[in-house]
Amino acid sequence: MVLATVGLLAAGHIGATLAYTGPDTPVRAALQPALNRYFLGPLDQGWNLFAPGPYSQDEYMLVRACISEPEVCAGGAAAGAEFTEWRNVTAEESEAIENNIFANRESRQSKVVHGRLWPAAHRLPDDQQAMVAANHIDGEPVFGVDLYSEEAEEIFAPGQLNDLRTYQRLEEVAVGIATLYLQQEHGDAVSLVEVRMLREAVPAFEQRHDPPEEPAQQWTEIGWRPAAEFDDDVKAAWS
Repeated sequence: MVLATVGLLAAGHIGATLAYTGPDTPVRAALQPALNRYFLGPLDQGWNLFAPGPYSQDEYMLVRACISEPEVCAGGAAAGAEFTEWRNVTAEESEAIENNIFANRESRQSKVVHGRLWPAAHRLPDDQQAMVAANHIDGEPVFGVDLYSEEAEEIFAPGQLNDLRTYQRLEEVAVGIATLYLQQEHGDAVSLVEVRMLREAVPAFEQRHDPPEEPAQQWTEIGWRPAAEFDDDVKAAWS
């Protein structure tokens, strides 16, 4: 009985691995959400763990908040909205773990989110990337429809819908982390958050003694979103 159970589990894992790493097919597209949950989890390391290369760019997550009422925030500075300065939370995390060989994953969360969200955002076509960068402050769906509805399944092809759902899941994580960081400083006054992901080129080895004054930069932007809601236990654990 034990051997049979182990055999079935092994066969299932092998089958899932073949489906996950195999070519794009309608079957794989239909199974992709379940495969992602099985292999990736919410914040996976990624395959580059097994094939690392030299760093060619620095990656940063920047966040800011509006600490006025949402309807005031919607009117911008002209309506009296108050906005915080941008916080480079990745730089803050890096400073906290400098020379600390025992730093854990809690000190690298923004880096992990960046590494997963960046490729997910750039898999989207230009018009959908523009939707991501736009402001959605009333809680309306970023892509105009509930991605888990029958309507979405009629509008989008399976592969495209999977890409959108993957992006949405990662955006929610990014907005959640941004909210927690900003609430640490501004408390419940945080009503909206904005997130930017930055990739900044690392000078080539031959330029190490004479780096460019302004390194090349690429940005992925998440427009204003309502602050994520957390219960007191989550806030206490974060702090």
